[in-house]
Amino acid sequence: MPTRFQSPVALPVVMMIDDQSANLQVVGQLLTHADYDVVPVLDGREALALAERSPPDLVLLDMRMPGLDGFAVLEGLHAMPQTRDVPVVFLTADHERDSLVRAFSAGAVDYITKPFIAEELLARVRTHLDLKRSRERLARVAEERQRMAEIVSHDLRNHFANILFSADMLHEPGLPDDARQRLAASIRESADAGVLFLQAFLDQQGNQSQGVQLLPLSAAGLARGAIALLSQQAERKGIALQLSVEEPDPCVLAEQAGAGHVLQNMLSNAIKYAPPGSEVAVTVARRGQYGAVSVHDRGPGISRQDRERLFKRYVRLSATPTGGESSTGLGLALAKQRARTMGGDLWYEDRLGGGATFVFELTLA
Repeated sequence: MPTRFQSPVALPVVMMIDDQSANLQVVGQLLTHADYDVVPVLDGREALALAERSPPDLVLLDMRMPGLDGFAVLEGLHAMPQTRDVPVVFLTADHERDSLVRAFSAGAVDYITKPFIAEELLARVRTHLDLKRSRERLARVAEERQRMAEIVSHDLRNHFANILFSADMLHEPGLPDDARQRLAASIRESADAGVLFLQAFLDQQGNQSQGVQLLPLSAAGLARGAIALLSQQAERKGIALQLSVEEPDPCVLAEQAGAGHVLQNMLSNAIKYAPPGSEVAVTVARRGQYGAVSVHDRGPGISRQDRERLFKRYVRLSATPTGGESSTGLGLALAKQRARTMGGDLWYEDRLGGGATFVFELTLA
């Protein structure tokens, strides 16, 4: 697989606000040597303007300054959405108890008095930056779970809506037998798709929390299992599923259920988008240190515009299933994530002569 460029990690940004340049120099050098990006500012108003344009990760703030004092600057930082959650630590020569109480009441997260001990200052800066990162990570996790819950509920509602509609239609008097059979098949297909989608989502959540145990498995065996599960779906559209295995059969490191989900997703998509009466080819072969299962169809392929969004979550592509099947906006994203969880990958290639090829690659055992 191609190597990926790793961008350098940005240093945490600490804004120092003090009207004494000597203080800025001493503390600034200490923080710079500890691998922080320091933004020194002599004036409270200038600090607020800079913070609004480019919010820092933490603020070290003098309490007594001309113009805007430390409390006014702290109030200004809390008033701006960009800096509302930035931790502010007072670094001041003021030892008065009333000032300490007022600082915490105003929203400061810590209070360091001058003269300070270098190791203590660095420890407190590091602690509050770690706490900020933890809060941000928890917020991202909560937001991701909320968005995931919304897309899961949306997709399951689609499956249930189709089941309810078809079930209601079955009660229509005088319904021809062929129409009744089509409605029953639609109910079964929607139920199967909903269960598969829900199980894939639950498996993914379990793998993320517990880790994945990889075992040596036959790549051809995994492909045959997926073909057996989806053979009836293919038959309903008159699509032939053909398997070709390059000998010897690659033995790959995989997790049975996870690899099965990836391959079922690949085959299900191929059947959805392939023309009725066509063939979907499944090939198993070695690729260097990897074993690859590829699924090839003669559908419309993936447009250049859609390729950039192909494996993104919550995105539906412009192509339309040829049999009116439902399509979620999460299947390929989940499948690619499952593949990478097992140390493999999943990607798209144009098929020679037209159509789509999806390749699922796993490390050889």
